Amino acid sequence: MKKGFTIIELLVAMSIFIIVTGLVVANFRRGARSDELRIAATGLASTLRRAQTMALAGVQVNGELPAGGYGVHVSISEPSRYIIFTSNDLLYNSGEELAGGIIFLPSNIVIEEVSLTPLSVVFKPPKPTIYINGGTSENLVMITLKDSISDQTRKVTVNRISGQISVE
Repeated sequence: MKKGFTIIELLVAMSIFIIVTGLVVANFRRGARSDELRIAATGLASTLRRAQTMALAGVQVNGELPAGGYGVHVSISEPSRYIIFTSNDLLYNSGEELAGGIIFLPSNIVIEEVSLTPLSVVFKPPKPTIYINGGTSENLVMITLKDSISDQTRKVTVNRISGQISVE
């Protein structure tokens, strides 16, 4: 009796290998999309923390400390971008953007929902005190980012009382 594999056994083994490879590739692509959303949400949270840090450090722009501090502006009417800015009146006004302060989201990631729209979160030095849309009546705001391909979402939360910025 000869030892070895039959053609049927080889075809079965190759079929199993092809199916497993197909599943791995499909899940890899789905995971890459999920990573893109996670990175976009973490980037938004990082930009908020950057504004907070600039207010804590008293970073000067053009030799002056901005009277209203540093902030991040988000709006559903412009779902593909957000803006980091210097403020004079605790709100975002056109032309207050920092150099390179308009941040565009990846093409399939959009701002789906904002608890207040438009939203300006401002960190006023030196403490920094946090102002949401120019006031202190709101204590918590959420910004939801959505991947339009996979329909997955991530939320960025800013707590005005504690100063905590988190990604869920």
